[in-house]
Amino acid sequence: MKFKIEFGRQGNFIVALLLLHFVFFGYICNIYERTVGEKVLFLYQAMFDPIAILSGILLFGIVFLMVLRENFFEYGIRNSIWLIPFIIVMSWIWYWFINGFDIFMIGFYFTRFETYINILVLLGINILSALLAAITKESYARFTKRTKEIET
Repeated sequence: MKFKIEFGRQGNFIVALLLLHFVFFGYICNIYERTVGEKVLFLYQAMFDPIAILSGILLFGIVFLMVLRENFFEYGIRNSIWLIPFIIVMSWIWYWFINGFDIFMIGFYFTRFETYINILVLLGINILSALLAAITKESYARFTKRTKEIET
């Protein structure tokens, strides 16, 4: 039995994770500097704040590009859903990096109502951008097929 891992298939997901970590969270932390506090934990507070409204657009764009680059849009939609736990863990890491390590923050995180608003907002943005990317890719495929039929 031959065991083979295809890293090319996971490349888009890994690039999206790196972009989220450095671009998305980097932007949020750069905008708020040391006053970031709970806004990096509960991302909906930062994404809907007029000062950092670009953060929501960045998240939308990263997920859109990840799904657009996938060969099968079903994989892209699945990967966009898989990004949500990674985004939450990255927000913990950024929070710990800024405010110091506190393991009790995880228990505190899941007992707050804002957590579930945060998860729903992330799910909505990721699914919406993934579906728009899938529709865009399918429309482009139909367009190129139609232009090839016209040329011949």
